[in-house]
Amino acid sequence: MATLTVADDRLLEVDEFAKKEERSREEIVDRAIEVYLLKKEWERMRQWGRELAATGITEEDVREEIKKCREEEATRRK
Repeated sequence: MATLTVADDRLLEVDEFAKKEERSREEIVDRAIEVYLLKKEWERMRQWGRELAATGITEEDVREEIKKCREEEATRRK
């Protein structure tokens, strides 16, 4: 278990939201971190796709590479 420092006003927002959602503070923070990391990964993948496209690779090539990347990631998570 780790300890995080959060601004008091932000923590109050989290607590209010957690109460409305009938969830714990920890669940809300954990999910927020998960969503943030997923968003960053999508941004990285989009940038990678743009870089590939700039090399003359077709849109279909990019789709196939993204599909392969997703499959590899799913395999690693198992």
